[in-house]
Amino acid sequence: MEKDKLKQERAELNSLIHQGVSFEVQDVEVQCKSYFFGLKRKKVLVPITRKFIIEEPTLGTLDRLSAEWLEMAIDEEKLKGDDSIVQAKKMTQKHALRFARVVALAVMGSSYMIPTIGKGKSVKYTPDVDRLEELTSLFALRIKPSELYQICMLINAMCNLGDFLNSIKLMSANRTTSPIQIEENIEG
Repeated sequence: MEKDKLKQERAELNSLIHQGVSFEVQDVEVQCKSYFFGLKRKKVLVPITRKFIIEEPTLGTLDRLSAEWLEMAIDEEKLKGDDSIVQAKKMTQKHALRFARVVALAVMGSSYMIPTIGKGKSVKYTPDVDRLEELTSLFALRIKPSELYQICMLINAMCNLGDFLNSIKLMSANRTTSPIQIEENIEG
């Protein structure tokens, strides 16, 4: 019975990873309205809903996400003290934009690196810093902490760290150059 539950959970995770996960953010955009038979125009802000999809990240995206996660150090002892609220607010100030950047990197995925023509037949990849900053600002302004928690859980699931770690274990166990202890083989 337990084995069936694990199989079902694994199948659901694989389905989630291959399809991607979407979320929505409320935003505004500028539109031009015409008045007096099109002779006058006025710019107005119109509320819109933007939809974003998080897909399984490439290794490069996983690396960029990990670099951001490593900077999120939490001192649990400070959170247990008398000034825990003050410490929580300091952490919020320190990490809010970083969380927005993590969501932006997860949404952008491999499109963060833009291919351009290099010298000869080579391809040069440059980061799309402008789009990253645009999405980071949007997410910082529009995502609430309760939504952030759910999005972070989705990002963790989409990163598929279990399969990544299993790949590392598989490769490290099958090294052809791993040392063989001859003394133990002779005595055994």
